[in-house]
Amino acid sequence: MGSSISFPEVEISPERTYLITGGNSGIGYIAAREIARMGGHVIIACRNMVKADEAIKRIQEEYEEHLTSKQSPADISELKKINVEKMELDLASFASTQSFIESFKARNCALNVLICNAGVVTDKEITEDNHELMLQANFLSHFIITVHLLPILLKCGEDSRVVNVSSLGHMNGKLDIENMDGEKSFGQLSFYCNSKLYQVMSMFWLSRHLKDKSVSIISLHPGFVDTQMTRKSKYIKYFVSGFAKKAVDGGATTIKAAVDPNLQSQSAIYLDVCKIKSPSSLSRNTEKQELLMKYTLDVVKDYLPQDIHDYLDF
Repeated sequence: MGSSISFPEVEISPERTYLITGGNSGIGYIAAREIARMGGHVIIACRNMVKADEAIKRIQEEYEEHLTSKQSPADISELKKINVEKMELDLASFASTQSFIESFKARNCALNVLICNAGVVTDKEITEDNHELMLQANFLSHFIITVHLLPILLKCGEDSRVVNVSSLGHMNGKLDIENMDGEKSFGQLSFYCNSKLYQVMSMFWLSRHLKDKSVSIISLHPGFVDTQMTRKSKYIKYFVSGFAKKAVDGGATTIKAAVDPNLQSQSAIYLDVCKIKSPSSLSRNTEKQELLMKYTLDVVKDYLPQDIHDYLDF
């Protein structure tokens, strides 16, 4: 199940839970498969439950193929059943996002790592919540999930993490509070880059405003990856044509961010193809971060946890 880009092979306790949005395909699928193979309890959150079931079945089959390729059937007394579950989540709907959060909390289970992986790239579309789709699905809904689940991450003690799967495209992102939903102008690629910028900016903001610094917040660029999402966009498909990596390579950076013991307690860091690098100057601008988050907190105020000020000092 190898990749030309390596990630740490670690033994993960089955007590550690990893929640991955969009874990049924692409980079998220690779991360779910490898983390489960290493022993972790994985929950994939996605919109299509049929595809989620297919992904879980495929993860188990690929694990068995991997195991039997390294050992003869006679040497394998019992094949371990991979611990992967599914939950329904539509990031294009705040109601669905809130329902997902309530369902997760009702489980009363641990959460050690939240991987905000799911993303869309699309022509202009306004959601039922009156937001541009990429803004809502790639950023706003993930922010709502993050702030609701932070208390659970904090309760799980050391080495809890939030991982935002961003993109090098954030370097081309802009912040225009008067055009967040494309009120003045819209471009598919530019708005995708904007949403990826907001993920990095919110990483810095959350890291700064968390009262308890035991949760690490990390953003990353997985590399230019050939996935269903990139193939759907003629702009991104053209941009990465000729040097796009396979999803298995793109998944390596996400896996590293989630499991590498050397990253424990490191927060507000940005990984570019498995290496710590500096993100854009705009993403690091504290004043702009505060401007973005003032906007964000206002537009999602009806979906924020009531006790948010207990763990975030803003």
